[in-house]
Amino acid sequence: MAGHYIVGRTRTAGWAWAFSMFAPAVMVSAVVLFRLAVLDETSLSWSFALAAALVSAGFVLALMACIIVWHSGRHGGGRATAALAIALIAAAPFAVAAWLYTQYPTGNSAATTGLDQAVPAGASGDDTRPLVGRDFQATASTVYGAARTALEGSGIRIVDVATSSLARPSDGDLGVSGLVAAPIPTPRDSVDPEEPFDRFAGIDATDYTIQGVATVPIFGFKSDVVVRIQEENGETYVDMTSRSRTLPLDLGQNRRIIEGFMARLEDAMNVLEGVTPEE
Repeated sequence: MAGHYIVGRTRTAGWAWAFSMFAPAVMVSAVVLFRLAVLDETSLSWSFALAAALVSAGFVLALMACIIVWHSGRHGGGRATAALAIALIAAAPFAVAAWLYTQYPTGNSAATTGLDQAVPAGASGDDTRPLVGRDFQATASTVYGAARTALEGSGIRIVDVATSSLARPSDGDLGVSGLVAAPIPTPRDSVDPEEPFDRFAGIDATDYTIQGVATVPIFGFKSDVVVRIQEENGETYVDMTSRSRTLPLDLGQNRRIIEGFMARLEDAMNVLEGVTPEE
């Protein structure tokens, strides 16, 4: 007499799939709501804590489901395997963050050796190797032009530029024309509205202090950036500092901002004939 055996389906695979799929949905929703200013940083942190718990639960349940299917022959192996894969993918950002924490366990700012003693009050630097500024055999004005290109390429918005050679514009004016004893104002009604006035262009000086704002991709966290350019005896030195506005721990982000800017600055200088950065 022939028999027919009914093979059941493990419910653990379904729960594993649900938890694993819900975790990335929580993360994406949290980031979107944070960028829309619906969530604050505390709520964002709790949302990612919830996502981490969901990922952990999904991973454990997926492993259990795989073991059950292996030993009992129940249905659900495909879903359990898919849930395990999704859980591993969702866990990747947390693994990266954990690795970064081992590299940068402290600090919310970074600076090159020229500015490491001038980190703003309230900031704390990381304890890894120091960052080094750059020397160029070029005038400060040439390096300043390259620095503006590098800042734009790094996604850093220039907020202000100060020099000891250029008078500050009066309120209501857009800037000054030339480096003369009596600055010539640039009235607003003299500016062509079709060509917006660039008040940071054409500044000829031997020293510059550029203030900017860097925005971290995805999350949009902001860092205040200062780039200092100084010329002496035909040689120009560039140093930089970057500090997170709100984050108590930056996981090395400010170091990466500085390293990215310095790399782009060298590229911009290297395209200029006869200009070679010193090692």
